[in-house]
Amino acid sequence: MSACPAGGEWKTISKKKGIKKGRENIRGMPCPEVEFVSVAEGKRIQQRIQETVEELRNSEFWTDCDETIQGVVNMYHTATLAFPSISFPSGEAPESLEYKKDNKDHCQTTLDVVCYGIGNFSSSVTSRYQLALLFLLLETLQIPRDGCLLFDPLFTEWEKRFLKDCGMVVLKDNEEGKRPINKPTLFYMIHCGKALYNNLLWKNWSSEKLAQTILIGNSFKGMEERLPARVLQRDYTYINHILALTEETAFPCSSRYTDVFNDTAIHQFPTKKLIAKPSEFWEGAAEPTYQECEDLEIIQKGIKCFSVT
Repeated sequence: MSACPAGGEWKTISKKKGIKKGRENIRGMPCPEVEFVSVAEGKRIQQRIQETVEELRNSEFWTDCDETIQGVVNMYHTATLAFPSISFPSGEAPESLEYKKDNKDHCQTTLDVVCYGIGNFSSSVTSRYQLALLFLLLETLQIPRDGCLLFDPLFTEWEKRFLKDCGMVVLKDNEEGKRPINKPTLFYMIHCGKALYNNLLWKNWSSEKLAQTILIGNSFKGMEERLPARVLQRDYTYINHILALTEETAFPCSSRYTDVFNDTAIHQFPTKKLIAKPSEFWEGAAEPTYQECEDLEIIQKGIKCFSVT
């Protein structure tokens, strides 16, 4: 199979046989079959990924999206002093997927990136566009690829190898979104299950941690509008509690990428709003269990794909 290394040319690496897997958790989620990827097919997949990145880079959607992201990050810096001011002169973005090693020396931010649930980008067009946007996001914020952590329980061996050869870090364990942070972190979680967002909020349920969090994912406002209030309060307590403290910026509208980035927003949690809450608001945060939830939408830890015969 082929892969894009962190700092060089596209190359062919030794193939590794995969196994057919199914995706089914206790909620009965369907699982796409994963077929063996030959060297030739690997090259075709990586070519499609590169073409998708370039298409997105040259689109009006990315121009608007880039401006939106830059504006949010800069506004976050102004409001909380938690992030450095980021600027990227027009026309000076890297022209290819290859990561420029000297970016590390000139990186203007210590922002980490965690990506959950991007899906099977080797076979899904939607997932491939979302991965392409992640590549462009790292470029425009000048974040080294080794500062980007990814996990999806459905990643194939080929996909894991591809991401690692691109310089990214593939997490080994299913954290269910329960990753505590200790520095400014951007979570990239497009079209993930509501429980994943809820778990993330619970694990970082403090004004100090949430002030350092930026989240790109499904609109919290949209969740509030679609879910019955009793369900939101019972199953997704932390989303429910954080709604009034959240500043949400919608992604630009695009008819071409409607199915890929619909209902996506950038969420931030301004320090001024967080510290206005009494200490009792943050104390005694119980871990979510979802015992009454009828549609969990995530694969929980310990639930594995099964082989298809």
